[in-house]
Amino acid sequence: MNVVSETEQAMLRDAVRAYLARSGEPNWADFAERLGIGAALLDARQGAIIAEEIGRTRAPLPFAEVATTTWLLDRCGAPALPATAIATLAWAEPALRYDFAGIAATARREGGGWRLDGAKSVAGWAAEADTILITARTGDNGLSLFRIDPAKAEGLSLSPYHTIDGHPAADLSFKNHALSADALIGPEGGAIDLLDEARDRALALFAAEAVGLLDRLLEQTVAYTGQRRQFGQPIAGFQALQHRMVDMYLECELARSSAWLAVEALDQEAPGRGRAISSAMVNIARACRFVGQQAIQLHGGMGMTDELPIGHYVKRAMAIEILWADADWHLARIAGL
Repeated sequence: MNVVSETEQAMLRDAVRAYLARSGEPNWADFAERLGIGAALLDARQGAIIAEEIGRTRAPLPFAEVATTTWLLDRCGAPALPATAIATLAWAEPALRYDFAGIAATARREGGGWRLDGAKSVAGWAAEADTILITARTGDNGLSLFRIDPAKAEGLSLSPYHTIDGHPAADLSFKNHALSADALIGPEGGAIDLLDEARDRALALFAAEAVGLLDRLLEQTVAYTGQRRQFGQPIAGFQALQHRMVDMYLECELARSSAWLAVEALDQEAPGRGRAISSAMVNIARACRFVGQQAIQLHGGMGMTDELPIGHYVKRAMAIEILWADADWHLARIAGL
C-alpha cells in the first residue's frame, strides 16, 4: 500500500470536498475524470479519504463498489477498466447470509465457453454498471469469478430498485447464460480468498464513509439544538442534552480511529487483517446506531421526516451496518480467528 503524506491527504480531501460542494447531484464519470481518482481505486488510504468525503455529503456515488471491483480485476490480472466506468460485484444471493461458501450459482463448461445459472440479489449499482463480476461455483473446483457486460448479456434478467438509503441496486437472474472462455478471471476455483480480501477492502471504505456520515449527523444536531428554543433558551444549554452530544462526539471519534485502523490492517495477512477489520466494523455499527438514534431524538418529531437531511443520513448509516456483513457476523469472525 502506498504511503500518502499528510500534505497529499489534505490536498485530496480539499479537492473532493470542493467538487462535491459545487456539483449538486454528482455524476460518476465526471467525478472520476475531473478528480483523476484512478490511483485511489487501488490505494486504500486515498480511497478512505474520498469515501469519508462522500459520506459527509451523502453523495450517491459507487466509489466503494468500483474500487473493490477494480482491485479484484487487478489482482486477477484482468484488463483494467477506465476509471470513469461503473463496475460492481454481484455475490449475494436470496438464500445466502454472509458466508461465501453458501454461494449456489453455478457455471459449467460448454464448448469453448461457459454456461451460467443462478440468481444474485441486492447487487449495488448493477443496473448502471458497465461491468459486473459474478461469483459462481465451478463444479468441484470451488468458487470462480466471471466478468460480464450487462449490455450484451443474453439470458440475464435484471430487476432494479432502490434500497432504504436511496442507493440503486438490482436482483439478477441467469438462466443458461452463455459466457466466452475469457469471461473467467483469475484461477478457476480460486476466488474464495480473493473474495475474503475484497470484503475487507470494501468494509474499510464503508467504514470511512460512515465516519463522514456520523460527523455530519453530529454537526447537524449541534446546529439544530443551538437554534431550537424552549423555556426561553436554546435547548443546547440543557446539561442533559449536552451530555448526550458529548457521547455522540465520543462515538464519532471512536469510529474515526476504527476506520483508519481498518485501512492500516489491509497490509496484514488474512487472520490479523480479518480480526482488525471485524473489530473496527463492530465499533462502526455501534456508532452508526447510537449517533443516528440520538440525532433523531434530539431533533424531535422533525427527525423522523424525509424533509430533513438527517433522516437520509441515518438511513445510509443503517445500510452500512449490514453491507457485506453485520455485527453478529463480525463478532463470530473475531471469535473464530
